[in-house]
Amino acid sequence: MLRVYLDDTFCGTTIYGNIFYRVTQSTGICGGQDNTIENNVLVECSPAVYVDARGMGWAKVYTVEGGEHRMYEKLRAVNFQNPPYSVRYPKLATILEGNPLVPEGNIIARNVCWGSRWDEIEAVARPYLIIEDNLVDEDPHFVDAEGLNFHLRDDSPAYALGFKRIPIEEIGLYQDELRASYPVQHTVRKSPPPPGLREDDFAGQQADVNAPTHTHLAAVVSGSCSR
Repeated sequence: MLRVYLDDTFCGTTIYGNIFYRVTQSTGICGGQDNTIENNVLVECSPAVYVDARGMGWAKVYTVEGGEHRMYEKLRAVNFQNPPYSVRYPKLATILEGNPLVPEGNIIARNVCWGSRWDEIEAVARPYLIIEDNLVDEDPHFVDAEGLNFHLRDDSPAYALGFKRIPIEEIGLYQDELRASYPVQHTVRKSPPPPGLREDDFAGQQADVNAPTHTHLAAVVSGSCSR
């Protein structure tokens, strides 16, 4: 299961207050600017943090002025230096004053990383990043890691670095008058076999493919949340 993936120079996004458990490349900044990865718990993720500088490399043919994606032309077409864009996204108003192709302005701070490979960062991207106050490979004092309770105990060293408690009890589905059922109840629909394949043969193939995937997905979902 892949990550929160800020694909192809995606900018201006905050990944905050999540718990990632056994997620491949759980957080990824793919060449963009002004993104923040903060106050997350990352357990058994490899790597926990991924950053590249594709705007300076293979994707440059798309992102330079006059490139295939016509990004500069599209940007100017929406009057990005005027409201509402300049008000809602203040950094966007000055983006062309620097170099939009470099991954600058990204912050990776106050995260807890345990049992994971901490980072996979392209060398050319690293000088542009602010990486500070992360608890890496030091026991974070989980309440019950074996039971997938990744709350931090009051004596966790992460709090001294500025980590804020994640309100896990407030995250997830909740009862509401607009919800059809709570707890949520649903039936998994069977997929029809593709043309030319007997239903019995198709069912056998699905069982072989899905069994390990469902087991892994259940483990990830039961130990992760986002807000």
